[in-house]
Amino acid sequence: MGKKVRISDESVNCYGTRILTSGIDLAQYERNPVLLHMHQRGTVVGLVKNLQVKNGELLGELEFDCASPLSQQLKKQYEFGSMKMVSANFLILETSGDKSLLQPGQTAETVTRSRLFEVSAVDIGGNDNAIVLSSPDGNLLPLAAGGEQAHPCLPLLDSVSKTFKKEMEMETKTVALLLGLPETADEKTIVA
Repeated sequence: MGKKVRISDESVNCYGTRILTSGIDLAQYERNPVLLHMHQRGTVVGLVKNLQVKNGELLGELEFDCASPLSQQLKKQYEFGSMKMVSANFLILETSGDKSLLQPGQTAETVTRSRLFEVSAVDIGGNDNAIVLSSPDGNLLPLAAGGEQAHPCLPLLDSVSKTFKKEMEMETKTVALLLGLPETADEKTIVA
């Protein structure tokens, strides 16, 4: 029996979104449940077995194959407790801005349908629940600081979009004034 881990839950993550567990498609992943190291293809260190959805969480068990020194090291570190996190890579299939799906602190739409692409053993996850998202084209979504939008496939909520637009307008006015232009100067004029 491997180390049991929570792969995902429905709390708000560092992307300002949350992933509905009921919308996660596990079919393809269950056919090839690889456990990677730090989301690096070619660094398979084991498998994730006994996937189950329970109380809004996606759970599984890490089974290290011990076929490489890295896998042996990771197995020891998870047993010791110096490694504790996993990170899931999801392909986002559908999002929703429905207010009934929002939680406090959420800034991007809720991911209502996704596909589990891979799970990785990581030293520090991207957020408290160690979730890494990816876009439908398979590219990893980079972590975003502050209120930056992580990726276009995670639409910002209207209130966040309006705030961002207002901030950009203020920055444009400030730059125009610093250049000695009227605050109504457009981007083309400022660049010139």
